[in-house]
This record gives sequence, structure tokens and C-alpha cells, in this order.
Amino acid sequence: KRRAGSLVADERPGDWAQALMDLGATVCRSGQPLCQRCPLTEWCAGFRSGRPERYPLKTKKAERPRRRGVAWVLRDDQGRVALVRRPGKGLLGGMLGLPTSDWSSVPAEGAPPRPADWRDAGAVEHVFTHFALTLEIRAAEASSAEGDGDLVWTPVEEALASLPTVFRKALERGLA
Repeated sequence: KRRAGSLVADERPGDWAQALMDLGATVCRSGQPLCQRCPLTEWCAGFRSGRPERYPLKTKKAERPRRRGVAWVLRDDQGRVALVRRPGKGLLGGMLGLPTSDWSSVPAEGAPPRPADWRDAGAVEHVFTHFALTLEIRAAEASSAEGDGDLVWTPVEEALASLPTVFRKALERGLA
């Protein structure tokens, strides 16, 4: 940084930055550099390496934190699926989704939306902007949809067409 700073003139320092950007865009092209046109090969580490096409070296992306949870796919005797309205604030706020446990870094089973003969139906992976999620899927059939309080019974096709992607993937897995 000190060396680069010493090369910048006090008057019109933006010209230096613009020249470097132009050089990078037209000569130091990623994968296909035009070193024979470059006035800076004498000082260029990429050129000296003998493999300038490898530069710039890409930095490894930071790993997203991983969260885990459980999603319950409950179908009634009319072929509908139980959904719940998510809390108004937070991720997917106010949207309909499958009932789930909390999503945390430690596996949390949580309580299913109602007692049933729950079976393991596999898992789905989903990546959000700031974390990756693994949802274990539990599936069951219900004999009746009465007295289920917060459950919103929805035809399967309607649910598949309208749910956010993470819940659509979980529903498809639970139905398989």
C-alpha cells in the first residue's frame, strides 16, 4: 500500500485509479491476459510466474453458517397438506409454510403440529443468503383435519405452486 501510494500524484489522484482499472479491463484480462501489450511486466508477479492467466487468484469464499431443523408434512384424508402462517417478522415473515422446528446450529427436533404416526422422509438442503439450512423431513397422514387450530389445510397442488422454495422442496420430499 505504501509503494502504491507513493506512485499516486497529489493532483488528480483519480487518474491513477482510472488508469489501473483500464489496464485491468483491457490488458490484465482474467484468463486471457495480453502481457505483450503491458507496460508493467517488469514488476508483475503474474507475468514472472510464467502463468499469468491464473491471476488474479480468487480468494476462497467464507463458509456460510449451517442451521438444521425439522419440517413436518402432514396430509389429511382429503389430500390436503397442513401449512402454518409464519410470524410477521423475520425470515419468510408472514408467509405460509410447513410447520417446522426452530432452525439452529444444533439439531432441534421440536414438537410436530399434532400427534400422528410420523415417519422419516429424508432431508432437503437450501441455501439462504446468510446461512445454509438442512431440513429433516417427517411425514404423516391424518384421518381428519378438525380441531387443528393454527393449521391452514391447503390442496397439495396449490401449496406446491405458492410456497417459498425451501418449503416446496420439503413438501416434495415429504410427498415422495
